[in-house]
Amino acid sequence: MVIEVYRCKTNVIKNLHLQPSLSILHIQSDKEKLMDTIKVNAQPATNFLKRRGFAIGAVVVLILLAITCVRTVEAGQVGVITRFGEINRVANSGLALKLPWPIEHLQKMDTRIQKQQEQANAGTADLQDVNATLALNYSLDRDSALKVFKTIGPQYRDRVVVPAVQESFKAATAQYTASQLLTERPAVKAKALKAIKERLEPYGVNIQDLNIVNFGFSTEFANAIEAKQVAAQEAEKAKFNLDRAKLDAEAQNVQKASLSPEFLQKLAIEKWNGSMPQYVGGASGTVFNIPLQ
Repeated sequence: MVIEVYRCKTNVIKNLHLQPSLSILHIQSDKEKLMDTIKVNAQPATNFLKRRGFAIGAVVVLILLAITCVRTVEAGQVGVITRFGEINRVANSGLALKLPWPIEHLQKMDTRIQKQQEQANAGTADLQDVNATLALNYSLDRDSALKVFKTIGPQYRDRVVVPAVQESFKAATAQYTASQLLTERPAVKAKALKAIKERLEPYGVNIQDLNIVNFGFSTEFANAIEAKQVAAQEAEKAKFNLDRAKLDAEAQNVQKASLSPEFLQKLAIEKWNGSMPQYVGGASGTVFNIPLQ
């Protein structure tokens, strides 16, 4: 193409030098021939670029299709593949092949142990309000994943797990007074856990454990509990003081009974330093050591 262009330019220059009398029409004719030659020689390059663009576009489309057709299902998960919204098959852990979107869609469901923590409010047998933080450990049965997806959906946690925890806790606490909830927490937990299992395991949701993190009561009840504890402490303190006073009185009585005249005389003899008393008063012979000055 470069040689042809060069030749055309050379012919134009020769015509200008050798035949200066040529008309302007001849020069324009040679220019048009030059442009036609350039267009003819550029046509194969244009076609090549078009073919290359189509090839690149086809590769990009194939890559996008591969990305949408190949999915990874991690360990501890199960994949449910739907075709136009209808459940088609189940994909186990590893690579899963499916038709491109929107024909088929892969929904992953976790079968590992999960933790659901909830704030629950309930009432006791003595009509006290109680709130607690509950932590439930549960897992989805792998063999029941398709059934759960079909009957409940992938949002089974919000649809069945959370309501079951709330209702089971309320049913359990209603059988105990507020004071019993504090002293019989293991029994309350056992009843609530049993109720949760009865509600969720038929769906294919396995329950591992339930933890009652803490109990909370109304301000009035908390103040009453505190006042009761203070009164009990005061009563224990008064009882202790009374018992101590009784012991002191008994000790004094025993000591008084043991202070006979002979015992007192013995103590006086033991304390005597050998000096004669200065004064002796009374018929009983009691000694008074009174200084003269």
